[in-house]
Amino acid sequence: MPFPSKVWGFELSEARWSAFKGKNMFDKRWPYLRRERLFAYQLAQTICMGASLSATVSMSRYNRLQTHVQQYALTQTGLRVELHNNDIIAGEILTLTFCSFISTLFGLEFIMLVLWPTRTSYPRSYNYTRMILAVVMTIGLLLAAIVTTIVVFTRSAFITGASAELQEQYITVFSRPPLKYDTYSANVACVCFLWISWVCTVAATILLIIGVRREMKGSATREATPVSTIMQENEKPSNEFSEGSRSGSTP
Repeated sequence: MPFPSKVWGFELSEARWSAFKGKNMFDKRWPYLRRERLFAYQLAQTICMGASLSATVSMSRYNRLQTHVQQYALTQTGLRVELHNNDIIAGEILTLTFCSFISTLFGLEFIMLVLWPTRTSYPRSYNYTRMILAVVMTIGLLLAAIVTTIVVFTRSAFITGASAELQEQYITVFSRPPLKYDTYSANVACVCFLWISWVCTVAATILLIIGVRREMKGSATREATPVSTIMQENEKPSNEFSEGSRSGSTP
């Protein structure tokens, strides 16, 4: 069975690795804020990944702390002790969810802009869907940032089912991560990444909406320098160098 030349309407023969070169991605002649969109999409994805990583580290550590404290208490004293940290876990789940959605959406937009720059005509349903998704995800990320900030800087985990003396013993044995959320570096880093990523996502969403609306009006195609011209001119120096090398090696 031959490999398909077209997938979901995209010509695979048009996709080239050279499209990822900086001079091809950020050429000044590209239309409809293409350079700015690529930069904003990359920045939003990267900072969201930082927020996701710090949230993952924090969530895994607090889950482990809960398990260790409860098992230790049950083994040593036979008490059914509970360590409550559902608030920080909820904030981190929100963070992971919306950061993953944002990375997926803008990652897809980035790939399509780089590999298929000539394609500016999409179904109206798809255009409105990606604009609505970008707005919804931006609002969701803002919600995650607000919730996580409030939890980290105003709340702390706590232990029930044991005396104050035993609680101090558990905290001494399992001191990391600390019960007070704002004294743990991963939590503070997560909050910082969240707010920076939200600002980047707002910028990426605005640029996406502007670019899509201009594509829908057809103005982008009229303004554009032909893509083939840009790609050929950017590849020309390397071709001339290779031709010069071949001619120099010929006796």
